[in-house]
Formats: sequence, C-alpha cells, structure tokens
Amino acid sequence: MNITYNLHRSGIHIISDSSHSLSADPGIIPIFMDGTKNEINVDKMNLLAYQNFDGVQIHDVNQGDFKSSNFGHDENRIGRTSLSLKDGPHDEHEVRNSIIAGSIAGMASCTLFHPLDVIRTKMQATTKLRTEESSIKLPRKPIKLSSINSSSGPLAFLSHTLKNGGLKAIYTGFSFPLAAQACYKSTIFTVNKLSQNAVLDYRAKEQSIQGISYYPTHTLSLFEHFLCGFVSGSVNALMFVSPVEFIRSQLIHQHTSIAQGKIPINGEMSGPVDVIKRTLKNDGIFGLWRGAGVTLARDSIGCGSFFVSFELGKKYLPLLTDVEPASRLHTIGAGMMAGIGYWTMTLPLDALKTLVQTGKANSALDTFSLLIQRDGIVKTAAQLYRGWQLAFGRGAPSAAVTLMTYSFV
Repeated sequence: MNITYNLHRSGIHIISDSSHSLSADPGIIPIFMDGTKNEINVDKMNLLAYQNFDGVQIHDVNQGDFKSSNFGHDENRIGRTSLSLKDGPHDEHEVRNSIIAGSIAGMASCTLFHPLDVIRTKMQATTKLRTEESSIKLPRKPIKLSSINSSSGPLAFLSHTLKNGGLKAIYTGFSFPLAAQACYKSTIFTVNKLSQNAVLDYRAKEQSIQGISYYPTHTLSLFEHFLCGFVSGSVNALMFVSPVEFIRSQLIHQHTSIAQGKIPINGEMSGPVDVIKRTLKNDGIFGLWRGAGVTLARDSIGCGSFFVSFELGKKYLPLLTDVEPASRLHTIGAGMMAGIGYWTMTLPLDALKTLVQTGKANSALDTFSLLIQRDGIVKTAAQLYRGWQLAFGRGAPSAAVTLMTYSFV
C-alpha cells in the first residue's frame, strides 16, 4: 500500500493513493518532535504517525509485525513523498526479535568457528612469562608426544590437538559457550539497539526543550555507534562472557597439559560442571569471574569497534561497487569489516585474558608490564598478537555469519 504525506509546519496530512483521503476528516495530523503518537485510519488500516530524530514514522498498528518508515526532512521542507508499507518488526516485539535473532546467529557462529577459538587459546596459553612453579606432576614414564611451545604456529597446534583427541579435541569446552550464545549475541544486539534508541530519544528531547519543531535528519555519529557498542559489550562481559570463557579456557588448557603428558595435581576435570565445582570450592563464586577486568576491557572496546566498523562498511562499500546498498553482499562485507575491527583492537587483551584465566598470570596489567620490561614493545606486540591468523580467520567470517543470520531472522 502506498501512503503519501504533505508535510506542513503545523503537522502532517496523510493520504493513501487509493482513497486520497483520511477516513473521515482529511485534516492536518499534529506531529511533534517529542515522539507524541497520533493514531489515524487510512483505507481501514490503523496507522500510527509520529516524529522522532530520524523524521516522520508511520506504523501499521493492526498487524503483529510492521515496518517503520523514516522520512528525513529539514526546517524548510514542505512537500510530498511516497511510502510502501511492508511487513517488518513491531516496536513492542523489537526486543524479543533481537533476542531470538541474536541467539540463533550466535549459535550458528559458535558451531562453525569454535575450533579456531580452541587453537588460538592454546597458542596464547603457551606465552612465556617468568619462571613458573609447576602445578602439575609428570607420570613416571612420560608419554612421548609432539611438543608445542611459544614458538609453534597454528598448524603445529592443530596437528597436536588432532593427534590427541581427534575432532572431539578441537571442540573442547564447546557445550557451555554454545549454550551461552542465547545470552551472548542477544544481549549485545538488544542492549546496542536500546542504547541507540536512548541516544535518539535524548537528542529529540534536547530539540523539544529548545522548542524546535523541525530539524535536520539525525543519524548516529560514529562516536555514538562506538558508545552504544561499548555499553552492550560491557554488559555482556560482566554478565555472561567472563565466567563462560573462564570455564572454556580451563578445559582447553587442561587438554593441552594432559596431551603433553602432564597430569593435574587435583585430577582431571571432565567438563564444565567439574570446573564450576572445583572453582566454587577453592575460590568461591567470584572465582568464576577470574579475568573479568580484562574481559570487560576487551569486550567493551571490541564491541564498540565492531559496530563502528560495520557502519563504515555499510557506508563505503556501496561506493566501491555497483551493487545496491541494501544487498546481502554489502551485509557480508560490512560484517567481515566488523570482525576485523573487533580483533584488531582486542587481540592483545584477549591474549592477556587467556593467561589470567588459565592461571598462568595473576594480573593482566602486571603481565603486560612484565612483557614490556623484558621484551620491549615490538616483541611484546608479537607475542600478544600470536594467533592473529586464527582471530582474523575466525572474526571476519564469523561476524558476517552472525550479522547475516541476524538480518534474516
């Protein structure tokens, strides 16, 4: 259905192409910048019209789902434009849809790319620190296996892992992160969306206080996209990521140790439940949040960079191609840019997090200071960016899969 509106300084006159009038009185519908909503009827359709910082919004309130349509305008514009209403998300279902879509997207991504996380974690955990007291004991007759160390590359770690457990080994610690994806991605996308809405509402209220009835179309700046992503990453890190990745890191590091012929002093942990029980017994509930500080830093900065990179991709990729801006190709490309942006900014923090969560280091900051003092900036960077092939190889397609799945759910 096509809807046409005439924008006046006092409000908006909405008509349809078929009836060319409102249901009873085709007068001016007041539209206020503060988001005040006015319900009208066009061709037996109940439409909700209101104005926010993106412009005029027209929604079909009869349908369970509807598409919001934005009309940007400036102070001097009085004109006419057309709109085709299509099915899309209803405001009241926006959070629900974000949760469902984010969960499915996260589980799809985790299933495909968890093996790369395993190999990257194994590499990070072999970073050389100060001389450490061994927390493990060797059996009387050590098993002779291919060795891995701080100079081994991704293929050596992959080969070592497959030789000591096969395909099951590269999915070590998989169940808990998979189950947590319903919380991970849905939290990030939902909090990010709510944060964006809060920013837009704040801008609209600023204009309302100033008594401005018409204003230029407002879109979120890159800083505002970073801020919204920063908030979503922070919430997710503190609520879910820290304990889940602590458990995963413990199991992955244990597999590496046992594969090298080392037996943990307190016995082998058979899965996530054993890790939780042992941690609660030895360190209490907060033991599960070991490394929470560096996880918070990684995910807040990372998610901010993720959404900024995604917006840059959506903006500039269409300029490099002849494909329509809304095409799947650009969604995939922007998603890959988002993944690269995330890991470029956070891989060193991820390496420090692994060292803390596996117990090789007590503090991320102290470990970073130690590496800088001992090895200098260049060698420290080289160590903390170990496994970059896996991070970028995972991050780019994973983000593309996540965003594509999210956009289609």
